[in-house]
Amino acid sequence: MQTASEAVAIGTSSKQEVMAALGPATVVRFDSGYEVWVYRKNPLRSEAANAEFVILFAPSGIVKKTRIRPAYGRQDL
Repeated sequence: MQTASEAVAIGTSSKQEVMAALGPATVVRFDSGYEVWVYRKNPLRSEAANAEFVILFAPSGIVKKTRIRPAYGRQDL
């Protein structure tokens, strides 16, 4: 997850750049034009045991914010 976050620059990275660096994500689009892209460390595990890297894109298509949500619970599920 840390490596993924280092590939994204707030205020300068575009959707195309993030897609090229990290690949496809789970995307949530809002009527306001904002989008949230979620990358999960282990997509097949339960959500509670899954670390996530979350990216918020502004309507302009540029990264507005990012965050890493650590995995919670057991790691050996």
